[in-house]
Amino acid sequence: MRELSLKLDYQPLEQLLLTIEGESGRICRQILEENRCLFESAPGSTHNHQAWPGGYLDHITECMNYARHLYAFDAAFGRPIPFSLSEALLVLFLHDAEKPFRIRTAANGSFINRADASTKSAFKALRADLIHRYALCLSPAQHNALAYIEGEGEEYSSLHRVMGPLAAFCHRIDVWSARQYPDYPKACEDEWSGAKRYR
Repeated sequence: MRELSLKLDYQPLEQLLLTIEGESGRICRQILEENRCLFESAPGSTHNHQAWPGGYLDHITECMNYARHLYAFDAAFGRPIPFSLSEALLVLFLHDAEKPFRIRTAANGSFINRADASTKSAFKALRADLIHRYALCLSPAQHNALAYIEGEGEEYSSLHRVMGPLAAFCHRIDVWSARQYPDYPKACEDEWSGAKRYR
């Protein structure tokens, strides 16, 4: 079998955010700048993926880079994609936005959730509050993607589709980073040329 040879560049988060169009892009860049110190020290999760200081930004950057290439791959088939790359990058930048505000470092060095933010509904409320605070206007498809990026769960129905196309695309990417490559990017000598950790 012939090996597929691809040269896939890896962009830093600051460059990726320039791909998000219009006012949404400006607000996302503002969110990063106003919270940079917190974001650069936050883990990607309490345990399951990118669980190291700075892992939050590593996970977001991994997701957004993968999205760029997966979007181009999907587009190469010629089938219409009912959302823009800008929309996907916006959702991926926001999908874990509450984590730096809810995850704390315990006395033993492990990561734990704040006592008042330890349920999925609390996570979503914190994220919604951040989006509201920064006056980000999201479309119904973007709201759907943020609601179901981790899957449909108990809301799955055999009678109607719960997850829209944008949500499905972003779900693929989040699972890829969090479950297929939970320890990436590597601290050094990552196989993806240009990939590196924030810390």
